[in-house]
Amino acid sequence: MNEAIIAKIDREIEAARKELAELTVKYVNIKSEQETPFPDAPFGLGVKKVLDTAISDGKTEGFFTKDYKVGVVSIAMKDGTPDLGIWVHGDVVPAGEGWSFEPYNAVEYDGRIVGRGAADNKGQLAAIFILLKIFKKMGIDLKYNPALYIGSNEETGMFDVIGCKDIPGAEGFINVATPPKLSLVPDGAFPIGYGGKGNMTIKLRANKPLCGITLTAGTSEAPGKATAVFADSNTVETFSPPVHTAHPDPNGNMITELSRTVLEKHQLPTYETRIFEFLEKASADTTGSMFGINAETKTMTPLTLATYRIENSDSIPEVYVNIRFPIEITTEQICERIDKVASLYGFAISNVNIIHKPYLINPDTPLVKKLNSIANEITGSNKGPYTVGGGTYAHELPNAYVFGSSSNFRPESWDKGRGGAHGIDEVVSLDRLQRAMRIYARTLLALNEMDW
Repeated sequence: MNEAIIAKIDREIEAARKELAELTVKYVNIKSEQETPFPDAPFGLGVKKVLDTAISDGKTEGFFTKDYKVGVVSIAMKDGTPDLGIWVHGDVVPAGEGWSFEPYNAVEYDGRIVGRGAADNKGQLAAIFILLKIFKKMGIDLKYNPALYIGSNEETGMFDVIGCKDIPGAEGFINVATPPKLSLVPDGAFPIGYGGKGNMTIKLRANKPLCGITLTAGTSEAPGKATAVFADSNTVETFSPPVHTAHPDPNGNMITELSRTVLEKHQLPTYETRIFEFLEKASADTTGSMFGINAETKTMTPLTLATYRIENSDSIPEVYVNIRFPIEITTEQICERIDKVASLYGFAISNVNIIHKPYLINPDTPLVKKLNSIANEITGSNKGPYTVGGGTYAHELPNAYVFGSSSNFRPESWDKGRGGAHGIDEVVSLDRLQRAMRIYARTLLALNEMDW
């Protein structure tokens, strides 16, 4: 690898810090939560604006752009089908309440950009776009065609990639286009992820209505709030900072606190008591031990369980549980065991949504070893390849790896509940984004010298 070229690229990356901040702010300020489908916008007009803006920016800089008309666009260095895809997403989870900053009026604070989607995944969008600009400006001629791909439904199904017949226009990228030969997804951590846990959501419905109590929790409008409204209009309300369902808080959440408060302060009939006992125990159990699904694992991190939402259907509570599960346990086993325990408390499974199954790629390849080495060299770590807990595009694309960017880095003075992806006051570190750019720069050059 040419050290003089690397040194020049690093100088360009450092000089682009102001542009990186401004471009991240620009994309964060586009409110791109999933909305009602529109023609040519299967996941809503907000996220479509992110894609349109990216296409416009790409054309302005002389890149080869393409809109696949399924909620995915690409910005490529050369004409033709890209060989390497770097996949980010423009959609975000709802902002919710409790922010100290404005979620869609991003600001720079303590070397970070604060705003919904800054870390997941718009900072990476800006960083990779600017890196490709640097390569183009320097006239670096790669023997392959790298491209930045931007999707719009990563957070709620990845139907932009796999398709969904129930959403007009969501035909799915892999059904209408040729995927890149290799895909990298900077929506996780360094060094490199070669597999991922499965992801499923189970809805549990109570067998009969609650008597004079209406329950809601974790709605899209208020993801960190839980409320119990009694017939006499007495209301119990609790709040906890929203977190990613792949990383539930082992101390519980707003549902745990609501259930404990109701059980302590209200005299309830036996049936209602069992409902709240179940909610308290289930929401505080993040390993699945309550249900007997805390499987032993050899290849992946342990199963996680997040009880994150309650909806009210004619006074009948419907409880949503998200499970990120390793390859050692099946969805059938999970459902059977959860249903058995839930029935003891007056609940039954009413719906199962398997978002994606676990996957594994051989980590013992020259490609994985090389990328792992590059990431470790720049981060100063000595880590090996790992498997991913959260869901990313790597679950659905062929020959895809999670590769960085480890850029969600909250200020040390902030409380634990602030700054995280999917949380309040979400932040992305400009230092970490620039570090990721240096890693990707060396990766692009390394790929030019090897067969993959």
